[in-house]
Amino acid sequence: MTQFVIGIGSQRAGSTLLHRILEQCSPIYMNPVKELHYFDTLFHVRHESVLKHFSVNQLNREIDRLVKAEDFAFVNKRYKNSLRANFLLATKPIQKIDYIDLFRPVAKHYDMLGEITPEYMILPEPGIRKMREVVGEDAKILLLARNPVKRFVSAFKLLMYGLPNSGQLVFEEEMLKILDTGGEWMRVQDALNDYATALTLYRQEFPHVLMLSHDALFGDVEGTAATLAEFLEIPISLGNYQKIVGTKVNALDETKELSDATLALLQTRYESNQQYLDSFFGEGNCVA
Repeated sequence: MTQFVIGIGSQRAGSTLLHRILEQCSPIYMNPVKELHYFDTLFHVRHESVLKHFSVNQLNREIDRLVKAEDFAFVNKRYKNSLRANFLLATKPIQKIDYIDLFRPVAKHYDMLGEITPEYMILPEPGIRKMREVVGEDAKILLLARNPVKRFVSAFKLLMYGLPNSGQLVFEEEMLKILDTGGEWMRVQDALNDYATALTLYRQEFPHVLMLSHDALFGDVEGTAATLAEFLEIPISLGNYQKIVGTKVNALDETKELSDATLALLQTRYESNQQYLDSFFGEGNCVA
């Protein structure tokens, strides 16, 4: 019987690295569309038009690749799964898609299937119950946590990435504006820093939920490999893991620094979130 491994967050906390680790270091089949956005779209955390736009772009890119290809050795079952998943997400209403279909034609060949979508962390309670109904209560749920201030800054860098005139001064000015005005983006960021609520809600529905720290994922390779192997009840290749963390994964420019005043503002805003992580992992173990 198929068992699912679902990464539920948090955004900018190492989900790309975790996906690669599970894909290359374990027997889990990780969906080649790293973030399926199935449940968050189904429950309106993310607008369906955003998912369709992304999936259409992915399809267009792959069609161009196929047209230009002279050697089609890359068209294996994993590649077909990627094409099929993007096609379904681009062309069918999310309510008409069976979740397991997003893993075909590979699903029947693996005992464990997985994906990671950070926005699952902020699903409403009915969404989490629906996830349990679809993937089963024996699913293994993984939540990545990061220092809330640094996670927020990283998310803001992603928001500003590629925009003109996004130098140091403009970067901080824009951050202060969005902190002052609030809005939907800030609401989502606050929710993505609320690890206590996410852990509580998921543990109400799933007996197997593990929260890992961003610091440990990058810095304590042996310990994290052992923790994942015990929790998932599968072997984790330590050698492959060590190779993967030798390179940065999905990193943005880290050169921008904030003034002491702005940093203090963020620390105050997320003080309770950091205190929760300190109590959970031990002070100083979720700071990066």
